[in-house]
Amino acid sequence: MTDDDRTYELDILKKVIKTYLDETVAVTEEGLNSLVSKHDETVWKIATKIYSQSGHKVEFSLVRDIVNSHIEVLKMHIATEKAAAYKRLQYEKVEEARRVAQEAQQATEAENCRQNRLTELAKKLDEFGRDRSMSDLFVKVLDIVSEQLSVELDKVSLTSHICNDLGADELDTVELAMALEEAFDFNIEIPEDILGSVKKWPPSFSYNSFGDSVPVACTVGELLDYIHKQILPKD
Repeated sequence: MTDDDRTYELDILKKVIKTYLDETVAVTEEGLNSLVSKHDETVWKIATKIYSQSGHKVEFSLVRDIVNSHIEVLKMHIATEKAAAYKRLQYEKVEEARRVAQEAQQATEAENCRQNRLTELAKKLDEFGRDRSMSDLFVKVLDIVSEQLSVELDKVSLTSHICNDLGADELDTVELAMALEEAFDFNIEIPEDILGSVKKWPPSFSYNSFGDSVPVACTVGELLDYIHKQILPKD
């Protein structure tokens, strides 16, 4: 047998052994540990398998060297995967911390904005002789009126007339009443006569308070008073 033949034979054996290892050993830490613990058994199994299938007697040292080389390759691959997984984990932790911090900042800004808004509304309530503690209720009513009537918040004030100033028609007032009742879990009732009139008031008649009688239309302030009266604890 020439040197070229021996080299060719050796290459074939190496390919066969590597293929066997690739097919039978999982590329995981468990696969690596199993191969290390069954090192000699694996060498024997490969050598006898080659002999039984080809009749070729392969040297155990050759199989051993290839198995050892495969073990080193697995170790490097697993170490690389662990490093990559650790890097991903650290990145995810950093991103999570950044997200939490951002959400906390947004929550703080939102709360500051809310408190500023409450302060401003409390001043407006005070200007019109209303209890400043109604500011939370005022915010809720303003938001619902603005959304239902598609009017910008800064356009809605205590003296805004639902029909005259905010342009509500009969359908708008019905939907507004339903939205308000739902927002308060149906613990309040908004009679149709309060919001349901589309008759224009005289410009000079911009505000009147609720008494025992129910007016045919109202301002946002009167609506606020009416709701506040309904949600007050009953004696």
